[in-house]
Amino acid sequence: MRSKRRVAFLATVGALGAVWSYSRRVVRRWEDLDLEEVEKPGRIVRVDDVDLHYVDAGDGPPLLLLHGLGGSTFGFRYLIPLLSPRFRVLALDLKGFGYSERPPDGDYSLTAQVRLVKGFLDALNIERVAVLGHSLGGAVAMRLAVDFPERVERLILVSSASDRETRRGVRGAALLRPFLPMVGAFTLQNRWFRERSLRSGCYDPAFITPEVMEGYLRPSRIRGHLRSLGRLMVDRKNDAPLDPSAICQPTLIIWGEGDRWLPPSRGRELEETVPGSRLVTVERAGHLVLEERPEESARAISGFLQP
Repeated sequence: MRSKRRVAFLATVGALGAVWSYSRRVVRRWEDLDLEEVEKPGRIVRVDDVDLHYVDAGDGPPLLLLHGLGGSTFGFRYLIPLLSPRFRVLALDLKGFGYSERPPDGDYSLTAQVRLVKGFLDALNIERVAVLGHSLGGAVAMRLAVDFPERVERLILVSSASDRETRRGVRGAALLRPFLPMVGAFTLQNRWFRERSLRSGCYDPAFITPEVMEGYLRPSRIRGHLRSLGRLMVDRKNDAPLDPSAICQPTLIIWGEGDRWLPPSRGRELEETVPGSRLVTVERAGHLVLEERPEESARAISGFLQP
């Protein structure tokens, strides 16, 4: 009996080793782009020893756009040309995302991201700015508004994550991080899984065309991408709790009525919590509301910023 258990144990260890080895090979094959060599749609600025990528378009009052988890400036490709005739639109890739640098060490917490965003504004000599944050970018935008209220003139939260969403799984993140290559090989770095996931974020799944898929997947092929996601999971524990009721800026909340990732009820909760905020619900839109309904979104944003 004991020998059978030993054989079963060794077989299990061997199987896990094989899966681990396979997963590492998948990650290496997937992350086949070098950040320094890959073509970028925007510019690079050095902030606190981190290269940050951003797109700068238009002239007028500055408007900063912050993307969500797994996103990049690509998610604002329709919104930027609609807003740039009236605003100076700055779309920023957060550290570890898009075409910004992915340092192997350092702090990837939201608090650290906020410090980099402030440093980005300093580098561009922007004193005050309206800030739009989508999904995870909304959580960063809220912290920027609370921690540096003098820098944020107005706040726009689009299908925004909050402390409740970003803190999920924090306790077990350190334990799960060594297994991230195994998880990523079958999810984050699996085209079929990513396509199904993105389709679930849309009101109309047909919105995810091969071109849209390529726009989302390309940054994830840059070396170090999966590692930086693991750092974000672990470093989130360094963030102090954030109370949205501490936001003092005029705030617009935009939500897709068909959002299956973060349901519209979360938007109504934010409206009730953030003093003086206003919620706009966009019909026939999911979590990717800025991409699915860019004209409606741009009208709401412009009307809020320049009533």
